[in-house]
Amino acid sequence: MIKIEVEKYLQELEMLVNMDSGLGNPEGITAVGKYFADRLAEAGWICEQVDVGAETGKCTVVKNREADHYDALLIGHVDTVFPTGETAKRPFRRDEKRAYGLGTLDMKQGCLAMAYILEQLPEEVNEALNIVAVFNPDEEINSIYSKGLIQEYARKASHAYVFEAASTDGSHCIERKGQYRASVEFHGQAGHAGYLLVEDSRSAINELVYWTCKLNEHLSCEKNTSVNVGVIRGGIQHNIVPDFAEMSFESRFETMDEYEKLMETMEKLKKHAEEVRIEAVVKDVLATPPMKPDDRTLAYEARIRALSEANGIPYKSKPRGGLSDANHASACGAICVDGLGPTGDFDHSDKEYLEISTIEPNIRFAWLLLCDLADLKAGK
Repeated sequence: MIKIEVEKYLQELEMLVNMDSGLGNPEGITAVGKYFADRLAEAGWICEQVDVGAETGKCTVVKNREADHYDALLIGHVDTVFPTGETAKRPFRRDEKRAYGLGTLDMKQGCLAMAYILEQLPEEVNEALNIVAVFNPDEEINSIYSKGLIQEYARKASHAYVFEAASTDGSHCIERKGQYRASVEFHGQAGHAGYLLVEDSRSAINELVYWTCKLNEHLSCEKNTSVNVGVIRGGIQHNIVPDFAEMSFESRFETMDEYEKLMETMEKLKKHAEEVRIEAVVKDVLATPPMKPDDRTLAYEARIRALSEANGIPYKSKPRGGLSDANHASACGAICVDGLGPTGDFDHSDKEYLEISTIEPNIRFAWLLLCDLADLKAGK
C-alpha cells in the first residue's frame, strides 16, 4: 500500500506553492516542472522538458518507458492563474485543518500527488503498465501551447487520469462542459446622431447589440447551455454615431449539437453584418469540446466506484461547468477520470485552501486506480 506522510507532503507542498509559477512567468513555471522531472528521474523514470512556446514554461513529460501505446496518462498543471509577484504577498500557510496559498488547490497539490503515486507504484504494476505523465505549463490559459502534446499522448492512451482537485463535497468528475469563446470587433461609419437617418452613418454599437440578442437566444436551462457577453466597449458621445465597438463572449455547452447550433448562428450573424455594411472581425477564438462519458467510461466508473468503496473510501461523482485538460484528453478517445486530487475550495481567489484530511484518501484512491488498471489489463 502507498505510504503518505501528510506532514512531509505539506512541507513539500509549501516549497512548491512558494515557487512563483503564475501567468507571465515562464522561468518559474519551468522551475516547478523541473522539480518533478528531477525527483522522478531519481526514482528511475524517463523525464524530459519539452519546449512548447516562448510564452510559457516547458512541459514536463515523465514515462516509465517509451511506447507506442500507454495504458495510463496522468495529467496535472504546474502553472497558477495569479500574476507574477503575487506569491510573495500571500505565501503558503496552514492551520490544523487547511493549507492556504496560491496554487495550493489549483493545482500543485495534484502534481505532488502524481509524484507520490509514480514513486510508489508496485514493481509488478510498473512492469504491467506503460505509463506517461504530463506536467502541463499553461492549463490556466486553456493549454493553448501544450494542448497538441497532451492530445498526442491522449491518442495513444487507453485511460487518462487528471489530478485537478476533487469537488468540495469530494466528488470526482467524468463529465465537463465544453466552451466556445471569441472577441468581435465591429467597424461602422461615424456621423452626427441628428442626421442618422439621412447620412451614410452606420452604428457599430447597434450591430453589437443585435449580435448580443441573437447569441442570448442560445441560453437554455433545458439544454444547460449558457452564453455570457462578458465585455463590451464602444462609443464616444451620445450625439456621435459610433464607428467602432467590440465585445467578448463565451458559451458553455454539454453537447456538440449545441456547439454546432451556435456556429450556425455565428455564420448568420456575419452575413447580417455584411447586409448592414458593418465589418465584423471575429478574433481570439478558442473552442474546447465537452467531456461527455460514453458507455466505456460509464462502465469503468462502475468498476472504480466498487474499488473505492471496497477500500473504505466513499465515491462521489458529478459534472462540472469548468474546463480542464480532461476535455482535451477525452476528445482523443481516452477513458477519462478527473478531479482525483485532494479537495478544498475558493481556487482562483485569495481564500484558496486545501483540506488536509483529504490528502491521504484521495492519493491512496488514485494509486489504487493504477494497481487496478494492471488487473484490468490482465483480465481480472
